[in-house]
Amino acid sequence: MKRTIIVLCGLACCVMAVSGPVSAQEKFEKNGVLAAAGLVPAAAAQLPPAYRPVEPGQDLIGNVSGTNITMKAYDHAVAGAVNGGLVWGFFDEAAGVSRLTMRKYSQTISAEFKRQEDKSLGGVITSTDGSTQRVTSVFLAGADAVKRTFNLRINEEVVTVTVTPESMAGGHFVNPTYSAVIGGKPVSYRIEVEGCLGYSIQMGMIILGSYTH
Repeated sequence: MKRTIIVLCGLACCVMAVSGPVSAQEKFEKNGVLAAAGLVPAAAAQLPPAYRPVEPGQDLIGNVSGTNITMKAYDHAVAGAVNGGLVWGFFDEAAGVSRLTMRKYSQTISAEFKRQEDKSLGGVITSTDGSTQRVTSVFLAGADAVKRTFNLRINEEVVTVTVTPESMAGGHFVNPTYSAVIGGKPVSYRIEVEGCLGYSIQMGMIILGSYTH
């Protein structure tokens, strides 16, 4: 009887050793063999899908950094921190519209900058401030491609934004720095992209609009 018990214990230890922890690759290989033999579903033989690689040309282009501004640029979008708020903005080039979403003052704030019925280009950012509303209007007030400047009317102030690129490539600014004075205080930011004047204006509405609001 003792001999039988010892033999059974030995067999149990062998089974435990075989069925002990295995790596994901070992499980994959084992399942692959079993699936081929029709013993497990084919789906069980697959490893979890890897993250889909970002399509070429749509990777994180670079940083957006400046006066109380820390963001990332992706395609025609920017996201990050701007002057005490969290900001996401996207320039829909095909539609000619920029969309801004901002989390600030314990609120989620949305705005669009687009061509209005009176042909002006811009929009209004609105949020509540107790029993009143906080309003920031941002509209294009002119541009000079030769001087590499554009003007934004932010509320009642005309703000001149100067573009200083590291170089030019095919009519696009390479790693441009944008400088302005708002309310008597200098504000600047640099975007690690290649962008045209139109892109610069739309990003200016998003970034400087959210900065001011």
